[in-house]
Amino acid sequence: MQKTVTIFLSVMLLGICHTVTARSGSYAMPFLLMDADARTAGMAGAGAILPDSPSAIWHNAASVIGGGRSAGAGLFSGPWNTDFDGADVMHGAAGYWNIDGRNAILAGARYVAGAKSVLMDSYGFPAGTACPYDLAVETGYARGFGRHFSVALTARYLHSDFGLGTDPLRGVSFDAAAVYRHAVAFRDGAQWSVGLRFADLGTLLQPSGRSCLPMRCIASGCVNLPFSPRHVLNLAADAGYRFSPSAFEAAAGAEYVFLKHGIVRAGYHLGHALAAGNYAAVGCGFTAGPVRCNASWRFGGVKSGPPGNYAFCFSLELLL
Repeated sequence: MQKTVTIFLSVMLLGICHTVTARSGSYAMPFLLMDADARTAGMAGAGAILPDSPSAIWHNAASVIGGGRSAGAGLFSGPWNTDFDGADVMHGAAGYWNIDGRNAILAGARYVAGAKSVLMDSYGFPAGTACPYDLAVETGYARGFGRHFSVALTARYLHSDFGLGTDPLRGVSFDAAAVYRHAVAFRDGAQWSVGLRFADLGTLLQPSGRSCLPMRCIASGCVNLPFSPRHVLNLAADAGYRFSPSAFEAAAGAEYVFLKHGIVRAGYHLGHALAAGNYAAVGCGFTAGPVRCNASWRFGGVKSGPPGNYAFCFSLELLL
């Protein structure tokens, strides 16, 4: 255990040192900041350490230890704009396998296709079409220590092509995350959790060597309150600081599972314009056996540039 925790802390400290050197630059790969899960999007970005989340690799990978399910997989699409034109919409797939309650592996992939544009030659005639896209492929490992504490490391390959025939941008980033959970004394089955994640600690993208990733630190908390097997309330709050460019954001939300199958969510996000601004969100969903379907809608936020002018997200999950 001591060796594993030492490696985990070394990765976090290395990442912090790297972010200090990069604070003055702009960042690449902005899609890494987009909503990647309709469940958390319905709570305005809160809920990074909610248990039994197939998309945990995009939030806090350590949260897959200690949940009630041994495996999960999910598909995600969004955020769609109100015209549903398909440009700058992210599509993703992710999952995890909690092998023995102490060791878990995670994997995921995200893809965003930008708006197509017509290229013109020096005479003003069409010379082709640019089809930009971004891609991220990631894998992670989570390890639990006892009943209360877990850590996780995630590695991510990044690829960005502007569709202009030039060399694409490539990079590698890492996440280091931890979660501590404990039972709530006044109610059977209730639990509170706190988590910390250092995200996108990585190298500068090549070949330009001038762009850095949106490195950030996120603290999370949640409370799981089962009133009965058919009614459960989850409360969540997240606060994060982006190192380059500097921006603070926070979100709080709630999820209520009623009659065992229905789900409603709501949340509010507070942040600088660089962090999508201030906005509210609502969500809904249902569970049917091992299947969970989620949808969310955003109100307000920054109106120019992704992800502010997008609203609707959808995800389909399988939990075992």
